[in-house]
Amino acid sequence: MNKKRVYSGIRATGRLHLGNYLGAIKGMFELQNNPELDCVYSVVDLHVLTTPYDPKLLKQSIRDIIIDYLAVGLNPKKCLLEVQSRVPEHTELAFLLSTIYPVSRVEDLPTYKDKKAQHPKYVNMGLLNYPILMAADIMLYKAELVPVGIDQEPHIEVTREVVRKFNSMFGETFPEPHRFKTEGEYIPSL
Repeated sequence: MNKKRVYSGIRATGRLHLGNYLGAIKGMFELQNNPELDCVYSVVDLHVLTTPYDPKLLKQSIRDIIIDYLAVGLNPKKCLLEVQSRVPEHTELAFLLSTIYPVSRVEDLPTYKDKKAQHPKYVNMGLLNYPILMAADIMLYKAELVPVGIDQEPHIEVTREVVRKFNSMFGETFPEPHRFKTEGEYIPSL
């Protein structure tokens, strides 16, 4: 039986909270128990570097999220748990993908525009490359399913575009991922 691969990650911005649990972790827990799925869950610490952050807090947040993942029942025997920065292939693939995707397309994304407006003095190349790093995260594991909120749909579309471009240049290598909803997709005010 060919299992479908799922990829999901949480930014290392502090301890997990109720919104994380209801919006993501609960669904991650349920997905790991589905015998038809192969799940990869990440602490996406490199994505934190795209907005203002405290290096000491980031290091602690990584530890806290791994502990929280385990405490809520994510089981390393049922899913792969990783810290993004500990797997150099994330950044290697992101760099390669950034050479085939137009900057103008990323600059038009609503999420880029929102972050740029929120932190006008902290617009860096990492922020511009955020969607490409996210594409690399997903593509590295050849994930077909990505449980993310509706706000991340533009990034999933970018990933599909990158996959199509890569596959047209180098042959069928990566599957096109699709966003899907878990039950707790949006929790207002959390």
